Amino acid sequence: MTDYTLKPQQQLLPLAYADAEMPISGAPSIPINPSQQCIPQHYLQYQHTHKSVSDIVNDIEFDIRYPIFVSIDESSLVLQVGILGQDNYKANTPQNPLHIVYGRKWRVEKNLPSAEIIQTVYLALQKAKEHEIREVFTLLDTHSQKHSTPFSGHHDTPLLASTIAASTITASKLAATASQLSSSGWQPQDLQQALDAVKFDGQKLLLTQYIVLDTTRVVVDIELRQVDSKIDHYSAVVGNFFPEFAGAKISLVLTDDNANTLYHQLMQQFISLSNEHVAEHFTYRGFKRFSRSVDVAQIGATSIAIRATEWRQEASFMANMKAFNQQVDATRVPVLQADHQAANIVQQYEHIAGHKPILKKVLFTDPQ
Repeated sequence: MTDYTLKPQQQLLPLAYADAEMPISGAPSIPINPSQQCIPQHYLQYQHTHKSVSDIVNDIEFDIRYPIFVSIDESSLVLQVGILGQDNYKANTPQNPLHIVYGRKWRVEKNLPSAEIIQTVYLALQKAKEHEIREVFTLLDTHSQKHSTPFSGHHDTPLLASTIAASTITASKLAATASQLSSSGWQPQDLQQALDAVKFDGQKLLLTQYIVLDTTRVVVDIELRQVDSKIDHYSAVVGNFFPEFAGAKISLVLTDDNANTLYHQLMQQFISLSNEHVAEHFTYRGFKRFSRSVDVAQIGATSIAIRATEWRQEASFMANMKAFNQQVDATRVPVLQADHQAANIVQQYEHIAGHKPILKKVLFTDPQ
């Protein structure tokens, strides 16, 4: 029989949020190193409240410009990121005062593990920053000589689908352009001209290096700088809204000379740099959970230790854990309105294991 008793020399780590976490009946404590044992999260049941979620948020630090709010919306716990800053569509001047806006609401289930609530906050911060970043990428329209924000999340997708779908750059056209790279390709002056149409966070993009790898690939280095109009040259300065992008340097591998591809690659790089910034500055109780400085091999070793199968030999505990997991999974099953489309969806999953979508027998309407 497995010995579940705590060794005298080992400390049992306390539950992080004891008012909302409780071990499943019969859950063992597991040694994770010579001096510590724990009851891991997959052996716990959760009943989170506004207080416990607030306690979790209070243990998180990131940036005072991105406060995290916990609220109750229609009886559901909700996380929301605030964004303190200036209007992205106005210049960084005293006439553009500091104000706050709010990101989308993230519903938090009461039975969600505490670690997943932490991850939800992390994702909400990433997406809040991405939303703002998409609004500070501006592109010059050569016809009107005005700048737009083509990567903003506020564009009317139904309108775009009905007005510009026919002119969308097709995959075949992109492939044809790529095949021409060996004969034409980006020339440095043409590439810089395409970059000159872009501003990001009040900065311009300067091509600093251009290396031909082979007949289909070119590596370019691009630096964010701001133009000093008084002396008409590039000078590195702090950006308007995101200081972490001031003077940032990025590298791209270009496989065609299509400006559309270039702009998409630039946007991907900006989002990637933003996500890395969140990862390196997000802390939970002082621990940089998502930082590259955390040893992934050590995370893996800890996971192996707490998921060892020898701790699952007690039949009564296994029955309790299985029943609890089934109960939690059942709370996440979508309930579909009984129309023709829903019936087809349910039929598609008829022979799939697990909790299948529920088809509600009586039609329901949204509350007025």
